[in-house]
This record gives sequence, structure tokens and C-alpha cells, in this order.
Amino acid sequence: MSIQKANAHWVVWLSLLGAFLLSIVPLPAWISIARPSWVAMVVLYWILALPERFGLFFAFFTGLLMDVVLGTTFGQNSMGLLLVAVIVLGLHRRLRMFPWWQQAFMVFVIVGFYQLLNLWIRSALGRTPPTLWYLAPALTSAAFWPWVSAVLRYLRRSYRVT
Repeated sequence: MSIQKANAHWVVWLSLLGAFLLSIVPLPAWISIARPSWVAMVVLYWILALPERFGLFFAFFTGLLMDVVLGTTFGQNSMGLLLVAVIVLGLHRRLRMFPWWQQAFMVFVIVGFYQLLNLWIRSALGRTPPTLWYLAPALTSAAFWPWVSAVLRYLRRSYRVT
């Protein structure tokens, strides 16, 4: 049992790798506007599922990796994922009790805050004009949340990630 428990954290890192890959897959321009925030959803899930193991440092480190992978301003995604982590850590007991549709709505709100913070940083640097299309990933993330959480819950339970 200790061997399986010691090797179970690879599931978390593999899920993050999958989220990074989904974030950089080339898509047509009309679809890429609404690309879900895969990394934010995976970070949100692991903090929601295991708040005693994954928290602010996990979100910050993942955000730094995301900045390197996407080539964005260093610290931009770290601040956004820290915001996600703070919100989820503050509400994780309630969020766990919600049915899937209420969780999806909360994912819309949380990822929306994440997207708005990124928009604010990018517009302050003069890189993106502010538009409401920047919230489209929050809507698609909410739509994909039930499947993402079901797959990650299945992996967490089958590999006994604790």
C-alpha cells in the first residue's frame, strides 16, 4: 500500500501536463477565442479535492510554469491562479456540497475573475484591447467542468491520491 501511495502524486502532475498540452494545442482563430482554461480548472479541482495538500504554493508554481509554457508576462498567470486558489480555499467546504450545475456556475465565476485579472494585466501592458470576448473561456470552462471533475475524481479515487 505504501508503494501505491508514494507513487500516486504522478496523477496530479500528469493531469497538469495534460492541461498544459490542451492549452497550447493550435486551434482555428474562431475557436481559440473560447478555449477553456484547462490549467485553471485542473488547479481548481486539486485544491477543491485536497485543500490540505494543494494550496497557494501549488497554484503559484503552476502559474509560473504556465507563464513559461505560454510565453506570457512572468507572474501574470501566477497572480491569476493565486486568485483562483484563494477563492477556492475560502469556499471549498461549500463548493464540495454543491451539485454539478452549481459547481459549474461557480467555475464560471472563478474562471471569469481569473480571465478578468489576465485581461487587466494585458491591457495595462498595452497588449490587448478590453473586450467581453475575453470572458468566453469562462463560459466554456463551466461547460466542460462536469467532465473534467468526473475524470479527475475517477483518477483520484482509482489511484488513491491523498
